[in-house]
Amino acid sequence: MKTALITGGASGLGRVHAQRLADEGYAVAILDVNEAGLRETASQSPRIHPYARDVTDLAKVQQTVSTVIEAHGPVDRLINCAAIMPGGLLLNHSAEQISRIMEINYVGMVNVCQTVIPAMVARNEGEVILYGSTAGLMPMQRFGAYGASKAANNFYAGLLIAENRSKVRMTLVYPPAVKTPLLDQAVDGPPLLNSRLGRRFLAVEPESVVAAAERAVRRGRKACYPGVLARIIGLASRFS
Repeated sequence: MKTALITGGASGLGRVHAQRLADEGYAVAILDVNEAGLRETASQSPRIHPYARDVTDLAKVQQTVSTVIEAHGPVDRLINCAAIMPGGLLLNHSAEQISRIMEINYVGMVNVCQTVIPAMVARNEGEVILYGSTAGLMPMQRFGAYGASKAANNFYAGLLIAENRSKVRMTLVYPPAVKTPLLDQAVDGPPLLNSRLGRRFLAVEPESVVAAAERAVRRGRKACYPGVLARIIGLASRFS
């Protein structure tokens, strides 16, 4: 049995990935601070194993990864989904709030990647899906703190993938807005995103994003832009 480790597995993209991989026969370890959400995800399959962890705590991440490996074997698939997405004008955020967004979205990714991926590279096998965002490619007012954290995600993950010389397949996903509970955090975000029109036509379904990410990593693609809007933003960022 193969083993997957997913951060942000209590809801949204992480939950969809967990259910999909459990159906494929993986032992799936999901990490999140949302204990109720973890239990709900885990109730979908006996192959899903919840761990209530804060990914910003490096020591706890390292301890959890060791526990997962001892219980289920080496991590074959790593998926980083953990994030928060508050909106608002930058000067309406406190410095502490902005730092917390960066800690969860960026430092949390770094903690997990630096803990898990070296062992994959040493074995010369494995698959990694890292979630950046189109918000880190195109600056948007009222999304400054979140966009800055996702720009850091994009930069780190893009170079991590470029530097990889092993057979570990890594994909950076640039989703647009996705119809998950994360979107509800952005009530003070860009007005278009929170309009009925934006929610209907700009936000995409999580299942389609997960399906695109899975196809991309299995085909060895280094980047994935799920949906027409994501592809347009990706092209615009490269030509700007």
